[in-house]
Amino acid sequence: MTAARLLVPLLFGVLVATGASAQDDAAPAPPPPSDVRPDVPAAPESVVLFDATPVDYVETRPEESARDGDLLRKHGQIVERTVELPAAPESQREARRIMLRVKVEPVIDAARRPSDLWTRLGALSLVEPGPVGSPSREVEIMRFITGFGGTCVFEQDVTPLAPLLHGRRTVRILLSTYMSPAYRITATLHYDAAGIGARRPAFAAPLLMEEMVTSETGPMLATVTVPEHITQFRLRILSTGHATDGQLGDEFVTRPHVVLLDGREIARFRPWSERGGPNRHLNPTSGRTAIDGREIWSSDFDRSGWTPGLVVEPLIIPLLELTPGEHTITLRIDGIRAPTEAAPGRGYWRSSVILVGDEPWPEAAGE
Repeated sequence: MTAARLLVPLLFGVLVATGASAQDDAAPAPPPPSDVRPDVPAAPESVVLFDATPVDYVETRPEESARDGDLLRKHGQIVERTVELPAAPESQREARRIMLRVKVEPVIDAARRPSDLWTRLGALSLVEPGPVGSPSREVEIMRFITGFGGTCVFEQDVTPLAPLLHGRRTVRILLSTYMSPAYRITATLHYDAAGIGARRPAFAAPLLMEEMVTSETGPMLATVTVPEHITQFRLRILSTGHATDGQLGDEFVTRPHVVLLDGREIARFRPWSERGGPNRHLNPTSGRTAIDGREIWSSDFDRSGWTPGLVVEPLIIPLLELTPGEHTITLRIDGIRAPTEAAPGRGYWRSSVILVGDEPWPEAAGE
């Protein structure tokens, strides 16, 4: 009798003898259907914030002006308007996922070239009233960087910021262009119960928003009062490095970021992005050079937290240490390049921080 013919009955006997054990190792059966019938979710909604809205820069235009009901700031780089967003849900059972989509199209000139050939920093923000006697404050929802001369579409899940995205709001779009004409921008918020999963976004507190953090800025502090009955606190941080003169620091050389809670360090990181190579199609006017027999594009290079043509992804830091009451949160950026007599340019960072949290789920019946 061959070895194979001897082995078959032996294996069969082992399988029979260990059948219960093998069954125990199998994937568990799905739980029976719940007797609880969920509420019918609200129908999906979309709100158009901007629709092919021109954003440009005209030096002779006033610092602030009006156009078709919009408020223009910084000679046209910023456009503000008031919109009506869906009402807040009556309870977190009705929470919906919120997706933000921004399309940026460069204006094509008579020579069939984009009017603005360069990358530009962009942001969609809310404008909220400040404390009495203080100016209004910007709450950054999304940050993105345009490609070199290409049309770009930026999408991001902003569900954790849901408490800020309901009711009557003033929205702002920024593009740091210095051309006219320059771009047309379309932005839409989409609300849908599909994809919300276990998220119950009930708390969002803007802490910091600094357009230009330099070597002279120093640590940035914010005080926040943390409510009871909120869990899963996280810091949502957007921080990107730039330079006034296009030199290495701080666009191509990142810097350590330190986060402190009540004076105690809880996180340290260095923003970095290396996603440029696959996105040349978003950068048709990028500079190019040959190095070691290979063509290299400016858009290929790694940068301090951003990539030409892509949305900036927030860094999420869970705050397990946070308890109800008043706390101080500090963000410090070390080693930012300072200007010198030989090199008067400087490095700088655009940084914003929002504290978000969820309402806990109630215990299931019978637990």
